[in-house]
Amino acid sequence: MKRWIRLIVVILFVGLLFPNVLSSKVSALDDVKGDNHFVNSFAAKDGSNYYVNRGHLEDMTLGIYKVSNDMKKFRLIKQGNYTNIQLYKNTMVIFNDDVNKLQRFSFDGTLVREYPQVTSSNFLIDHDRIYYHTGRNVFEININGQGNKHLYTSEGTIQEFSVHNGWLYYTYLIPTVPLPYDYSMSFARFKISTPQQVVPIISKVSNIDSIIVRDGYIYSVIHQTSTMNGRYLYRMNYSGDFLQRISTVDTTALFIGTKYVYFVDNTGTYRQYFYRMDKDGKNAVKVGDLTGSKLSAEYHNAAFYFEIQNVQQDTFYLRRILQTR
Repeated sequence: MKRWIRLIVVILFVGLLFPNVLSSKVSALDDVKGDNHFVNSFAAKDGSNYYVNRGHLEDMTLGIYKVSNDMKKFRLIKQGNYTNIQLYKNTMVIFNDDVNKLQRFSFDGTLVREYPQVTSSNFLIDHDRIYYHTGRNVFEININGQGNKHLYTSEGTIQEFSVHNGWLYYTYLIPTVPLPYDYSMSFARFKISTPQQVVPIISKVSNIDSIIVRDGYIYSVIHQTSTMNGRYLYRMNYSGDFLQRISTVDTTALFIGTKYVYFVDNTGTYRQYFYRMDKDGKNAVKVGDLTGSKLSAEYHNAAFYFEIQNVQQDTFYLRRILQTR
């Protein structure tokens, strides 16, 4: 009994001197979700980082690399022309442009499986299913390579798509009359189990992108007309009702958490900054300096990853910013 009493006293003493030692165990990181990228360049698993060099790192061979946390040390895993890396358990799923098919590798570069049916790099993984589209046609296939199935043919060319709770959300492009220089965009969803029953969400706007679906809402950047300037964040319910602009900040590279919105400022300058703000668009604070212009941004395992171009110095580099509480 005395030993337990002494242990409790020590724990209380440590808690008084170093409160963060105890509080950090219960203060969880914000649960962040980004929009669906057609071309994911980064992946992270168990403290390791992976990057697909598609030519931005001009002095290095094209292929898949394991990268240090400071984004400066590279080890080639698999040479080749690859696009869109995503993870499934302890494997990498990635499109091989050299052979025009989807492939799956172990982390040492060993080929695990090929998906010859999938001839498009526009894919995502949800649980044990792969969803992909070929412009207008949407398909699904089991992660084991079985059951390739056509789901739906879109009215226009698909621009973005995302899967959430058994529904597939997608934006698509429709040329307007008269051709050929103008177009409109629409946004819809369908239940994957009954794909022919399409539910329109937004119709015929100038632009809609950066779709993020979570927690009862759809977040996106919307331009109702071509004369609208700025990239402002909107929120709506799953049916497209109660559309509300929640940000006065010109944003790009959006990430939505349960507590915060993370974004890169859309300044159009040679130096951009990374911010966090409340979900009502208030209290924006700077959390990172990109020291250049963002080419792409992703979120994996409590860190934000960036491809950055410094035009003035004619350099390209990678950046990793850890998420903070």
